[in-house]
Amino acid sequence: MSRPGPVGGQYQPLTTDQIEQIHEASLKVLEQTGIDVQNKEALELYRHGGARIDGRRVYISARMVERALETVPHRVALAGRDPAQDVVLEGKRVFAGTGGSPTMMQDPGTDTVRPGTLQDLADITRMADALEYCDFVVMPLFPADLTADEAPINRFYTCVTNTAKHVMGGVGSVAGAREVIELGTMIAGSLPELQARPFISAITSWMVSPLKVDRHVTDILIEWCRHGLPIALSSAPMAGSTSPVTLAGSLVQLNSEQLSGIVLTQLVKPGVPVLAGYIPGFADMRSGGYLGGPIEFGMMQAAAAQLAHFYRVPIYCSAGMTDAKLPDVQAGYEKISTLLLAAMGGCNYIHHAIGMITNMNAISLEQAVMDDEMVGAAMRVLKGIQVTSETLGVEVINRVGPGGHFLKDLHTVKFMRSEVYYPLLADRQSREAWEAAGKQDSRTRAIARVRKLLKEHAAPGLPSDVANAIRARFRLRALQ
Repeated sequence: MSRPGPVGGQYQPLTTDQIEQIHEASLKVLEQTGIDVQNKEALELYRHGGARIDGRRVYISARMVERALETVPHRVALAGRDPAQDVVLEGKRVFAGTGGSPTMMQDPGTDTVRPGTLQDLADITRMADALEYCDFVVMPLFPADLTADEAPINRFYTCVTNTAKHVMGGVGSVAGAREVIELGTMIAGSLPELQARPFISAITSWMVSPLKVDRHVTDILIEWCRHGLPIALSSAPMAGSTSPVTLAGSLVQLNSEQLSGIVLTQLVKPGVPVLAGYIPGFADMRSGGYLGGPIEFGMMQAAAAQLAHFYRVPIYCSAGMTDAKLPDVQAGYEKISTLLLAAMGGCNYIHHAIGMITNMNAISLEQAVMDDEMVGAAMRVLKGIQVTSETLGVEVINRVGPGGHFLKDLHTVKFMRSEVYYPLLADRQSREAWEAAGKQDSRTRAIARVRKLLKEHAAPGLPSDVANAIRARFRLRALQ
């Protein structure tokens, strides 16, 4: 039994003809403009795969793209350590979770940020484990008290011991990738067992937009692919800065980058599970800075989902970010608007959806519990209106009759919990009852929920023999 994953796809900003146009334009970019490849091994892989090479410039044919799409899996199962937490990415099923790697933490009730710690990462992950609508954990913090070399093994170990949900994140280096794979193997029992039920996966931001393959991150991508474990390809051009300012032009470039990455992964190991990582961004034309909360972000993610569905490749994407600095009204409307558009677009794996503040620069626990309820509302939208002989209610309408009341009818009792979404934090009392209860706003209620979850929810941990073996093998930082 896996997590539900309701079906999206109700919002389609692109027509079928427009999808074909973007696809054809992307193939032209790959064949005529090509990509700049600084990594020697990737260059040779492309060469042996049939690409035309001119120095570092690689020109990828439509046939190479077709061959890659023939072997890339259309269904990717990301396991939890608890099978009930499995996430199965296929079609237009939608899941949402944490994401990003900010170094800053905003403590509940404060208006300032501070450097995050490994203990903060443990707390965030344990809380994410408790949140009902958080489907997975993309490691949501890069602790400032870790060195770059320490970070991969310590971050993954901290996360997998504090949640039974799937854990994804960056691994920093080839050495970090090898350590994390060894960690997963020790927990699973063997590499084949880990491949069969991969409860960890990696993100590789191998593409430096526009169209330039990073030398070092591509080494990580190749290493991870060779082990046959799921990988997310993340490219994040900013419209107006590192991609065309037009939404269509930015989609063409982003799609070209993703197709080039899918080709590379399938040249490394045909059949390796891949998430196409479309992360369209926007530059603020007034300052040049990155924008996390514009409505166009949600529109672009839904369009990117249509492209991924066209190729039948699961999509790793983003929504629920905000440029707000606090869990305030701006955060609320920016987050829910992009989240709804991405979910209704059928985006499979929506990270950044829970806990992010100041776009990707900080994590907030109180914002996370608010976001969990927004995700719950979005998932309710995807369930739609169920029309059956029973829900049409003809019998109950006849039974109650003109001037009657439905409150005590068994039909109401049967459906009242499933038909309406009831968030925990939203206050729906009368004003008099709200005043009598202390006039608490949503942020105050969120802080109380954070404290309750951290106090009551226990980390799942690992079997003691496995934990002891891992600690004997790796130099792990002790939590505070």
